[in-house]
Amino acid sequence: MRLVADGSTSPTLLREVSDWHDHPAWVTFRGRYDPHLRRWCRGYGLDEDAVDEVCQRIWIELAGRMRTFQYDPKGTFRGWLRRVCDSRVIDFLRQRRADCLLCLDDCDGEVQAGLLGASIDPSERDDGEGAADPFRLFLLDEAEKVQAAVRARVKPWTWDAFWLVAVCDWTVERTAKALGMTYTAVYAAKERVARMLCGEGKRVLDRWTAGS
Repeated sequence: MRLVADGSTSPTLLREVSDWHDHPAWVTFRGRYDPHLRRWCRGYGLDEDAVDEVCQRIWIELAGRMRTFQYDPKGTFRGWLRRVCDSRVIDFLRQRRADCLLCLDDCDGEVQAGLLGASIDPSERDDGEGAADPFRLFLLDEAEKVQAAVRARVKPWTWDAFWLVAVCDWTVERTAKALGMTYTAVYAAKERVARMLCGEGKRVLDRWTAGS
């Protein structure tokens, strides 16, 4: 039996899974912890396809990390695994958002203005069938540049805090818990990056307007 009385995984099982070829140990190990991983992933609002993807990534990572994992009796393996899961969920969300940049063409003027820091006058658009819209094309091209410029000027966790709250629509409390930050730090990060995006976007639009 590889479970101790309180239901936690025993050090014996953790040693056994250091051997990838110990199939029975891995069946027991995965059967015990995969439900926890899935529950934690669902807690982030992931759909089932995303849960499957993140859990698969975690188990692939564990196959390598458990070979050298050292159990610390002062801590809990479940707590360590939860931190791994949190990190991989955030990595997944960051990758998904990077692969699918926020489409300004599907957003209203208020959202576009919030990202680029300038109001959008609908009269400047040419929405005729088949007609090119240079202003829209400009926004789509420049938005990514604005984001990249601001992201390069802040710490990674500052950008992540902004992105999770402003783009992924997470609460400040949820973001603080996921990133290990305080409520105040997350809120300050969101406000700071938003101001920087507005300022950078306005400078870009001013240059574009002056050159047009």
